[in-house]
Amino acid sequence: MGEPEPDDAVVTHAMMIAALNQILGECGYPPVADDTADHLIEEARSRADGIVAAALQTAVQYTDAALEQAARTVLSARRTAADLPAPVPLASRPAPVGQGASAGARWLAAATAAGVYLPLAEPVATRTLDVYAHCLRDAAAAAPPDADAAYRIGLDVVALGVARPEALSATMGVVLDHLGDGDVLTPPAREVAAAFAAGFAAALQARTLAQQESLHRATQRAARDFQVALQNSEARYRRLAFYDPVTGLATKARLVQRLRQAANTTDARRHTGLCLVDIGGYPAVCEQFGAEAGDHVLTEVARRLRAVAAHPDYLPARHGSHSFTLLVQDSGGLVHLADLAERVSHVLAEPASLPGTSLSAPLAAHVGAVDVASGALDPARVLVDAEIALRQARAGTSGWAVYDSRPGGAAGGGASVTGLVTGPATYQPIVGLKTGRVAGLHARMLWRHPHLGTLDLAKIGQLTGDRETTTRLAATLVQQAGRQAVQWDGSGAGPFVGVDIPLYQIGYPDAVELIHEALTVTGLPPARLHLYLSGLDAVPAGEHSLTVLTAVAELGVRLVLDDFGTGFSSLAYLRELPVHGLRTPAALLHTTPEGTDADRSLLSGMARTAHALGLTLTVHGVDDDLRAAALFGTGCDGAQGLRYGAPATPHQVPALLRRTGPLLAAS
Repeated sequence: MGEPEPDDAVVTHAMMIAALNQILGECGYPPVADDTADHLIEEARSRADGIVAAALQTAVQYTDAALEQAARTVLSARRTAADLPAPVPLASRPAPVGQGASAGARWLAAATAAGVYLPLAEPVATRTLDVYAHCLRDAAAAAPPDADAAYRIGLDVVALGVARPEALSATMGVVLDHLGDGDVLTPPAREVAAAFAAGFAAALQARTLAQQESLHRATQRAARDFQVALQNSEARYRRLAFYDPVTGLATKARLVQRLRQAANTTDARRHTGLCLVDIGGYPAVCEQFGAEAGDHVLTEVARRLRAVAAHPDYLPARHGSHSFTLLVQDSGGLVHLADLAERVSHVLAEPASLPGTSLSAPLAAHVGAVDVASGALDPARVLVDAEIALRQARAGTSGWAVYDSRPGGAAGGGASVTGLVTGPATYQPIVGLKTGRVAGLHARMLWRHPHLGTLDLAKIGQLTGDRETTTRLAATLVQQAGRQAVQWDGSGAGPFVGVDIPLYQIGYPDAVELIHEALTVTGLPPARLHLYLSGLDAVPAGEHSLTVLTAVAELGVRLVLDDFGTGFSSLAYLRELPVHGLRTPAALLHTTPEGTDADRSLLSGMARTAHALGLTLTVHGVDDDLRAAALFGTGCDGAQGLRYGAPATPHQVPALLRRTGPLLAAS
């Protein structure tokens, strides 16, 4: 017979002793005998049993305390409910549940009485709670009691919706009645009930914390929304305060703000300019067509001003009911402002169409410009100076005027012309289209100013407003041109000289005297002197203008209206003014091969109109072959431009006149 198999307990004991000696050997201690090892193992088991017993006793104590607290809560709630009057109508009370009803039905009735509303149909809620009650009983009947399952049921009940603190006492009453055997509550039932209460309380606390966190996030979100709404509101009010709702331009408040910002500069060389624009045709439009048509006109003016003020240094703004401003934060001086005012006048010269009609309304715009050093800028004073310049523009004929408020300025508020240097005169040939030969010479003279740059005679008169200075410089120009013409060819058959003279700035009788004196001093035949006026819009048909032009025409000088076909070129003026010829810019042409026929038709119509009134028609600015080709067969009398010759010095003109061949083929 073989050896009996060793007992499992003996093997386990031997293995434990071997493992103990191995651990002692690894730690450097000598092995122990079997009896010593037995003693150590028994001591360890005793200590472990003591720890487990103490843990169980502590758990029972905490469970008893929790159940006692729950019982006190239930009793307190029952006493309070018994003492208070019924707060709800009889119809809203839950139906009484009999003693034979299921645990789920009693649980639902108790929760409903505590104010709990479950988002479930009553049969579904009853069955669900009944399942939870049976699970709790099963957990109490398990060996050992399944406290974890009871804890999870407590969590699930709160997740189901039984989450009111008032429902805890009612729930615990139902749970204790369900788990107890009559009035006896066994320790396993007490442990399960305690675990259920702990899960219920933990879920309720987590739910409360989640609600608090949600409330906190909602509060933060509401604060952020309020901040954004406040910022949007401030932006909207700032928009209403700083931008006009009709035109979309800046308001006067925004303009004054930018003027104050410009006044804070420390750079003494920086200048700030302001153009004040008045739309004289606006009141008539509102009277005849209503406020809506007036708003349309203002919107159109704003659109054109934006086109001019595309630079970021410019700020177009609405100044009044029918006035606008154009702020230049970094102005280049009076010449810069004069050029800007002239451009504004040009873009506002075209009438504005009226919505819903085929009519258009003249804007009758006037521009007053002022320039001031940014360091000495006073916003209120700048606006007053702009009003002064605007009054000067209304009184003049160019549509715009500048005002210089500096102490060194000329009388009348214009810019000082002290330091002007006369530049050399140039002469550009004017070709007769029938002969192809030089018929005349357009004389031009420029003056250089140390601060204002290069100026012509018209610009000097507009900037200074000084009639005496303009008259003196005009006399110099006419006399020099007359002397040159006599030197080139003293006979009466020589080419004429055309001179740009702003007669409307000089007035009567100074204009007549300077022309008469120039003809007498130079000996130039009056018919060889052509005076170019700056368009019909600059020479309105008025008593004063007619007096000046008539007196000059009686000297035998030929008057030519420049830039005919642009601006307000009323044909009625041509029948009243004593003029002899017209000049039109080649810029009216399309300058494309496809548009040549249309250009010829346009020029032919203008030539027939001029000839019907006994006038000549000259096209200037013909700088290329395409424009020159459009002139053939139109009936125009003359042409001027780089195509026929660049401006020449007085010493180059004789060679030009001695040429035997034509400058172009005769038409």
